[in-house]
Amino acid sequence: MAIIGIDLGTTNSLVCVCQEGKAVLIPNALGETLTPSAVSVDESGEICVGAVAKERLISHPQASAASFKRYMGTNKVFTLAGKDFTPQELSSFVLRQLKEDAERFLGEDVTEAVISVPAYFNDNQRYATKEAGKLAGIHVERLVNEPSAAALMASRISGEEEGTYLVFDFGGGTLDVSVVDYFDNVIEIVAVSGDNRLGGDDFDEVIARSFCAHHHMDYDSLDRQKKASLLRLSEKCKKELTGQDETEIVWEAEDKRMPMNNLLLAGLGQNLFDRISQVINTALRDSARSLDEVDEIVLVGGSSKMPVISLYLQTQLKRKPSMVASPDEVVAMGVGIYAGIKERKQDIRDLVLTDICPFTLGINVVNYVDEDKPVMSAVIERNSTLPCSKTAWYSNAYDYQKKITVGIYQGEAFYCNDNLKLGEINMKIRPVKEGDTRLKVCFTYDINGILEVEVTDCTEPESEQTKRKVLVSENLRLSEEELERRLEVLRTYKLMPRGGIRAKMVMARGERLYAQTLGARRQEIAMVLGQIQQAIADGNDKQLNECLRMAEEIFDRLE
Repeated sequence: MAIIGIDLGTTNSLVCVCQEGKAVLIPNALGETLTPSAVSVDESGEICVGAVAKERLISHPQASAASFKRYMGTNKVFTLAGKDFTPQELSSFVLRQLKEDAERFLGEDVTEAVISVPAYFNDNQRYATKEAGKLAGIHVERLVNEPSAAALMASRISGEEEGTYLVFDFGGGTLDVSVVDYFDNVIEIVAVSGDNRLGGDDFDEVIARSFCAHHHMDYDSLDRQKKASLLRLSEKCKKELTGQDETEIVWEAEDKRMPMNNLLLAGLGQNLFDRISQVINTALRDSARSLDEVDEIVLVGGSSKMPVISLYLQTQLKRKPSMVASPDEVVAMGVGIYAGIKERKQDIRDLVLTDICPFTLGINVVNYVDEDKPVMSAVIERNSTLPCSKTAWYSNAYDYQKKITVGIYQGEAFYCNDNLKLGEINMKIRPVKEGDTRLKVCFTYDINGILEVEVTDCTEPESEQTKRKVLVSENLRLSEEELERRLEVLRTYKLMPRGGIRAKMVMARGERLYAQTLGARRQEIAMVLGQIQQAIADGNDKQLNECLRMAEEIFDRLE
């Protein structure tokens, strides 16, 4: 039974399988390898995933959502058509759709997948990704860092036996910059830095805010539908500037327009470039490598195709970045190859992918200046190679303490309150003078991101006591019983049948254009939509196909 590789992206997702030693991208019902990471609930209660849902973001904003990957591992709730969903539940619908596409392509059931995640994802975000897989009915034993997958594919394409890559992974919602070594069939992440709230979506918003400022409008006060419409036009503008140096945003429904070019976009995005620079500098500094020691700068993620990005990188790094494959596809292809390795395919040379701890893990220690703000004491520092086990020693902070609370935190901030709390262990201790307690704290972090903490009171060896805890963020993670219950609920939501996707897609596109246009163009769209509805009602497949073909031609012309 095949194991598939999935690149679960903020903007688009892909599924890949390894066949005859090669990564094969699997097309969806529309024949595309990129499936937009968007979900919508239609009037019948069916779940639309992909291009149809993306179109409905404008025509049915109250029933649609996208970019939910940004909120993985949080308590964020999305309300679609009056029903509440968590980010991992929405992600599970995308995974279900990719699973179905793979099963149709392979002609067999798929039960296991390897999923890529940003290297900078924290413990909760990684767990949420696995949880999404389980809710989709997929066993996810292994998560692969996106730069590892990209480096794996880059090394296969280049044919080089060894090298050092700077992987610049700029997607729709996240930025990862990693320094990766490849040698002796080992791919090792040396250092990683990132920003989970920085991506191509932010350039869309920059363009949209500039458009509003140009026309003396308040972007933040726009209603949900108008904001979605303007962001869609901004995304279209951004993509046009990838192939040409200047374009124009035309918001027909508001009878407003604005010219835009790459030079202007570079100026508008200065704050974003400053954030990008910080991430690059941190990754290089943590790797203890100079740019001279980097053999290749590999671009990953659809947003890295923007000319302003490649020009900025070339200016900053004094080196022209390379596209070893399509930035949209390279991670998915790498994950597909790794899925083949995991499947023990005979036609693939075995490979070791090492992982690192993306954030520092530590405990709270007393801040005598301000006891309400305990200080972080690192046990496992960021960029430590996994699996990893580290031990640190601590003592009681006050005379005759009877209890010590060991809080476990993840993050780089000086104060624990500014980091992510993963849990705590309470230890009863014998009351002794300050500094006389000998407390051994051991952190063990495995390749799958599972952290076990062991605290031992070694003050009196003959009466030594130990407490262990496998870290689970109780407020974010579902119990097995709750997972099963949610899985049963999600199974009641049916994905849109494959046969109706083209008609639904054309209708959704027409409804979106109707919302964006005025006058004679809007009337023409209304007439076309009416003809498609009539053909569907008549049940005449030949007539429907002709209507869809005509509608696609008209919509192409209008766009």
